[in-house]
Amino acid sequence: MPRDTIVSWKTFALFVLFPPLAIVAIIFFPLTLLVFFWLYYRGKQDAMIEEHSEPSS
Repeated sequence: MPRDTIVSWKTFALFVLFPPLAIVAIIFFPLTLLVFFWLYYRGKQDAMIEEHSEPSS
């Protein structure tokens, strides 16, 4: 049975959807790492400030 289209809609959907998803992944992966490092250093700073501000008992 001959087809009307050159490619199937599934193949077309892969070509349409995956490039934007790859771009989103490329943008959000470094951003996610940046947020994790920022949270780590903020927590480390808060812990050091709290350690120095505790009164000796």
